[in-house]
Amino acid sequence: MLSIFPIAGLVGSLICLAMLADSGRSQAQSLDYGAAEKVFGEPVTVSVTGSPQRASDAPADIEIETADEIRQFGAYDIPGALSHLTGVDVLRWTNDDADVSIHGYDEAYSPRTLVLIDGRQVYGDFYGYTPWSALPVEFGAIRQIEVVQGPSSALFGFNAAGGVINIITYDPLHDNINTAKLSAGTQGLAQVSAVGTFKLGADTGIRVQLGGRRDDDFSTAIPAAVSGSRGSESRAAIDIAGAMQASDNLRFDIELSHSAVQQDEIPNTYNLVNLTTDTNSVLGRATLDSSLGLAQLQVYNNWLTETFPAQATGGFAGKLTNQVTVAQLQDIFKLGNDHTLRGSIEYRHNTMSTTPITGGHVFYDVVSGGAMWEWKITPGVSATNALRVDYLMLGRDGFLISGVPYTNSSWDRSLMEPSFNSSLVWRSDDLDTLRLIASRGVQLPNMEDFGGIQEVTSLAGLRIALVGLPTLGPTTVTSFQADWDRTIPWLHAALHASLYHQTTAAVISETGQISFIPSGILLSPANIGDSRTTGLDLQLSGKFSDDWHWSIAYTPQIVTDHFVAPMLVSLGVNYQHTTPVHTAKASLGWTHGNWEANGYLRYESTSYGLTSRFLTGALARIDGYIALDGRVAYKLTDRVTLSLSGQNLTQSSQRQTSGPDVERRVLGSASIDF
Repeated sequence: MLSIFPIAGLVGSLICLAMLADSGRSQAQSLDYGAAEKVFGEPVTVSVTGSPQRASDAPADIEIETADEIRQFGAYDIPGALSHLTGVDVLRWTNDDADVSIHGYDEAYSPRTLVLIDGRQVYGDFYGYTPWSALPVEFGAIRQIEVVQGPSSALFGFNAAGGVINIITYDPLHDNINTAKLSAGTQGLAQVSAVGTFKLGADTGIRVQLGGRRDDDFSTAIPAAVSGSRGSESRAAIDIAGAMQASDNLRFDIELSHSAVQQDEIPNTYNLVNLTTDTNSVLGRATLDSSLGLAQLQVYNNWLTETFPAQATGGFAGKLTNQVTVAQLQDIFKLGNDHTLRGSIEYRHNTMSTTPITGGHVFYDVVSGGAMWEWKITPGVSATNALRVDYLMLGRDGFLISGVPYTNSSWDRSLMEPSFNSSLVWRSDDLDTLRLIASRGVQLPNMEDFGGIQEVTSLAGLRIALVGLPTLGPTTVTSFQADWDRTIPWLHAALHASLYHQTTAAVISETGQISFIPSGILLSPANIGDSRTTGLDLQLSGKFSDDWHWSIAYTPQIVTDHFVAPMLVSLGVNYQHTTPVHTAKASLGWTHGNWEANGYLRYESTSYGLTSRFLTGALARIDGYIALDGRVAYKLTDRVTLSLSGQNLTQSSQRQTSGPDVERRVLGSASIDF
């Protein structure tokens, strides 16, 4: 790969073009977050511009969830830690399986949210989703989680169509984290997690994460419309990250990770199945700080394998294998005190082997370049513009089933997609910040839709073939947003209000098209039309006395779909009914001495959930509900903390999705710092 883009040529191009900017994701570990937080007096982010900023100053709608807040939530997993954030929806399908969406568009295997760990993609391109349980990251290693709401493809790349979740971990060079946590609870839970940091002199650090879990799924009834069966559940993960400061201005990082997960899931076929997911990743990064700016080269490779039984797609068993290779080069520099420029180019290779009929490969290469310019017009006004262009080259080789109107050469096509993020931030005084944002994001068809699934089956004696659609177009999301942040000194509180309108064009349905072929029927994905949403995020949070903190949030949102069903096919996509119109959240926390207690309420209005994406697309009613989560903790010593936490505490079971009802969960934990 790197021979395609010689490093010297890349650096020269970046300088001459005054920054081809891209993802903002590769600079995450170049910053000493702890030192920056001391300067700013609060958590900071570099994900948007590459320079340290408060969330309220960033040219994007970004919320930072700190390590303290994650601990106080007492969450069982990362989706649980995100479920209390404003504008974030979490669908809890099984004990271990959940999907996360931003600004609605709720569905299984939610594809609109790009998820990163320290800038490395952990999004699964083969199905267009995030395998949350398989992420090789432990709570004890997370410094903060940054949630960017709204399309962000010009800043982060393809598939950041609805938003971005960037999980930032502690730096093995700057931070010294040594902690372990043991948990046990309902659903037969037994879990262990540990993070250790080892210093090899003043300039080298190694961080090791280990995690293991065994538990049982919920025992609530499986709805007949969903069907399927349950199996065993377990998780094992390891991550080793090393950093070396080779000189005052040159740093090297390397990271290796592996995870193996078996759990019950609701995939995008809306059947309950027991899947096995294995991931492996290797990453290398070099960062050079010079008179030409902060330049960084990052290369990583992700391997993901998912094994699923016959009922997962209604008739066959198979194994999905997906490999993603990414090489990124970027540079960040300043022109005077008022102009920050960032540029990068990226090469990405993505390949998937066909399943359940093997022997074929679907793949694409993407070459990307862009530019970001942040201009501080006055001390209180800044404008940021980012532009990115992605050029994708699709291909296929190997065995192709007979009787379909394609050959491998049908996949020889290319597409070019621009994306942009523009914002104007006005800090009118010490209390008020206004932000106007316009953006365009791009969501690629997943590898399955491009042809990763290759199957021949029959229904009532009629032959049905699936091979994907080589001419399928991407989905684009255009968004306009206005934000207002205000500090309220007399209330010791802060207000955040965000009004947004989004148009989603060329929505993809995986079963949106039926064609008659000589040997039977060809079932294909299709671009079926547009969808629009208008919403408002309101959040008020603050403190009273030294011991109490609180927050309340409300999100009304209306989604309207404009879809066309070719040949009366039920599309299996229905965002205007699967997204709740009203969502409200509230929290109350107390800290005193060695004690800590927190409670969280979440309300969602009546909505509907899909029960089958394929052919039927039936909807199941989900009545409005209130869920209560909580945590109580006592610091036994300076190093040992005992805690008791729970989710859905008010009811033994509760319907929250079209899948099985969610059960009450309670777990006790002992955390040890060493």
